[in-house]
Amino acid sequence: MIGLAYLILHLGRRASNWGWSAVDIIWHLGVHRTGSTTLQRFAEANHDRLAAAGIDVWTPGRTRAGLFTGLIHAPADLTADQIRRGERAAGLIGIETARLAALGTKALIVSEENMTGSIVANLRAERLYPDFIARIARLRGAFGQPVRRVGLAIRSYDTYWASALTFAIARGRSFPTTDDLDRLVTQPRRWRDLIRGLASTLPDTEIVVWPFERFAGDPARTLSYLSTIPLPARLEAAEWSQQSPDMDVLREILAARNDAANAASLPSGNGRWTAFDDDQAAALRAEYAEDIAWLRAGAEGCAIFHDSLPAMTGHRAYSKPTQTETKVSGANLAPFASQPRPTRGQDHGTQGHVA
Repeated sequence: MIGLAYLILHLGRRASNWGWSAVDIIWHLGVHRTGSTTLQRFAEANHDRLAAAGIDVWTPGRTRAGLFTGLIHAPADLTADQIRRGERAAGLIGIETARLAALGTKALIVSEENMTGSIVANLRAERLYPDFIARIARLRGAFGQPVRRVGLAIRSYDTYWASALTFAIARGRSFPTTDDLDRLVTQPRRWRDLIRGLASTLPDTEIVVWPFERFAGDPARTLSYLSTIPLPARLEAAEWSQQSPDMDVLREILAARNDAANAASLPSGNGRWTAFDDDQAAALRAEYAEDIAWLRAGAEGCAIFHDSLPAMTGHRAYSKPTQTETKVSGANLAPFASQPRPTRGQDHGTQGHVA
């Protein structure tokens, strides 16, 4: 088995050395709770059209079926077996990218939010992707060739953490205490820290960033921000995926665990659980406003920020949302509108390559 792993790794590296890496490698890092699954299902629904245009997309259905085995574990917890599996995965990635190049594929978009870490790890550490950079560095080595572009969606911290908590509670995590929420409010890591780290770790890679609030329901547009070649026209719509449970569902989950006190503590009505009180939410929104201002001001040269809505023709964004979905997909950046707009060249709202 070890001999096979080394053989695959050797062939993958030789594939790059032989000049078979003419495919643009593009990473969509997510992050979690920013519409990643919707984009992935949109890409899967349009696989044949994208392939005909020279674009292949690896979604979790591919990466989690053995291709990334050993590569998306927490770096600090790696075992010898996981390291060997990671080496084997690196070889497989080299062979697969060489195969795509031989088929004439021009761009490979790898959309896998677990490349950044996990929701559970974030909540356990009470930090925003605490080992993000170590993960990115390991994945960079596994691909063995330059990453042309990396895409990252960001989201206001109040709704990001609330969505993450709801997602985790639905999968068995205990209901957060007031102190738990306070620690999430005061945790020091910000999106701009992740973006600076990305730019430092991948200095020759173009980094594109967009706000969840603006583009959550528009996978065609976000896919266009990722792709280095034009998208085909007339892509099919995708349904909104992986929504957080609403409060009625959350009450049912808590009641089923005999947690009547926390079920009763939820606000009346349905809709999404906001988790934080007004002061906590205001503090988190203020931090996000600083991120938006930083990105609009040029992000210290680290990233291109997509923040406006140029016209796109030939694409339907997604299927008609339900009433509760509209509350999410219709969100915008109004809470942050008071931030100054950038001078010319700093706000990259138009891409210009969408057919």
